[in-house]
Amino acid sequence: MPLDAPLFAAVAAEINTLLPVKVDRVNQTRSDEFSLSCYGMGHSFKLLFSLNSRYARLHLFDSKTETLPKPSPFGLSLRKHFSGAKLIKVAPIPFERIIRLTFEVYEELVGINEKNIYLELTGKSSNLIITDQQGIIIDLWRKSGGPRSERELAIDLQYEFPSTQGRWQPVTLNRSDFINLAAQVPPEVTPAKFLLKHWYGLSKLMADEISKEAGLKPDLPLSQYNEKDYATLHDSFSKMADSMTNGKFEPCSLNNTEGKPIDCSALPIRHPEMGLTVKPVHSLNKAVAEIFGNRQTNEAFQELKNNLLKKVGVVLEKTRIKLGKQEKEADQADRGEEWRIMGELLTSYGSHIQKGSKIARLTNHYDPNNSEMEIPLNPALSVWENAQQYFKKYQKAKKSQLAIAAQITKTKESLDYLESIEAMILSSINPADLKLIQEEWDLATNKPVKRNSFPKKKEAPAEPRQFKTPAGHILLVGRNNLQNDRLTFKIADPTDWWLHTQKIPGSHVILRPNPGTAVDDETLNFACQLAVYFSKARESTKVPVDYTQRKYVKKPPAAKPGFVIYDNFKTAIITPDRILLEALGLVLH
Repeated sequence: MPLDAPLFAAVAAEINTLLPVKVDRVNQTRSDEFSLSCYGMGHSFKLLFSLNSRYARLHLFDSKTETLPKPSPFGLSLRKHFSGAKLIKVAPIPFERIIRLTFEVYEELVGINEKNIYLELTGKSSNLIITDQQGIIIDLWRKSGGPRSERELAIDLQYEFPSTQGRWQPVTLNRSDFINLAAQVPPEVTPAKFLLKHWYGLSKLMADEISKEAGLKPDLPLSQYNEKDYATLHDSFSKMADSMTNGKFEPCSLNNTEGKPIDCSALPIRHPEMGLTVKPVHSLNKAVAEIFGNRQTNEAFQELKNNLLKKVGVVLEKTRIKLGKQEKEADQADRGEEWRIMGELLTSYGSHIQKGSKIARLTNHYDPNNSEMEIPLNPALSVWENAQQYFKKYQKAKKSQLAIAAQITKTKESLDYLESIEAMILSSINPADLKLIQEEWDLATNKPVKRNSFPKKKEAPAEPRQFKTPAGHILLVGRNNLQNDRLTFKIADPTDWWLHTQKIPGSHVILRPNPGTAVDDETLNFACQLAVYFSKARESTKVPVDYTQRKYVKKPPAAKPGFVIYDNFKTAIITPDRILLEALGLVLH
């Protein structure tokens, strides 16, 4: 969903109704994102500039955002030039994804002067350029130039608009020329691609809508239509251009089957794709902020999730390899009894074996079947010395067997713990969940904690997830293993119900019934559904879920976070209920 020219113009028009305003603060919220906090005319607002290659945009916003503690040099430059300035105009360049913001600034020795910010929202090449009143570049976010560059952008040069790359504005081609151009395109070019190739400022959404409004299929080759169709396409295109030029906007959002907006337009969309519904919106700025914000947040969340999964996965793999080696050592240690028998047989029946033999074949009287045992010998040693070697190997194996068994137990505990962290990451549903899991991971890996010079006030522990059953009972779900322990042993009452997937990593779930009420089957199923969803078995069927009262749950001394033992439990077999979970906003893939 790129900001096309009509959408850009409509967003700018909304902002202009709030001007003039004074810039109170200039902040950098991400490496490629800046904001202006403004006030005036009895109101205040924040204006966002995002240069993200996928989500470049400009809009008002009112949500709280974290700022970078150390802005980039360009962020400091923005602050230097525009803190205290007055924003007087936001002017989109017609049919371009470029907008000019004009400010009045006070400078010593000069007085009131004008400066501009040119915001170019062109995907990977998005840029933010500061110029003086004459258009001379003062500073810019992304410098460009060189032999292959179509223009040079650098400090002290005159700002120039980017090349149109052979495309026209919608108003520069009459019907006759439009028809001639349409008749000359390659046979495979569709109406939508024809519009996108030859005119700038359009998005695919708008190109598809113009085609459909003309009665043409956007994905059917243009060569299958005639001149009359081309004329109709031109008229539909011109109508869009006139609406934009005259500011006749009809903002709307395109919502999915869940009613969530996934796209928006400044002009009416009468032919949405299947599964989408069109809904009028009061403010395009709010619609753009919501749609882009959700996309960027979801993408950032998924990236953090994948990064954390990768970190845990590396340690998990190493731990599994370590366990495999230990189990091989345990197999070797298990041969200790065999070596003892070899020593006993050589001692008791080896007198007839000649020195220098490489193998002794003796009847194994320790075997009920009296089978023959082949015993490898060191020919340089006597039979008695060979027997002593086997006794030594037996003693060593006996000692190592106990040590290896302890090591295997410890490694399996570590593996279970790592798998529980992995399950928590997989079942996380928002950045707050990941933050808690990251904190647990840092503690588990002994990562040093960064401390500020001035200690902050101690933060209250994060709260577990909370849900309510149809009967009004409260359900609490742990977000990480540390919170699982706190939930089970600090928050839950002894008579609350505790649930967990059987032998499957996942969250602790606490069911807190209303006072004086019993837990019915519907409520129990509801709680079990959450136990399965917030576990590694989320996508499985017939998942066993154990449940018991909290008083029957114990934590062994020195056990890892989240590990408990329990008794007096029952087991329910649960298959995830997609409808129930989606009603809670929990999605199954």
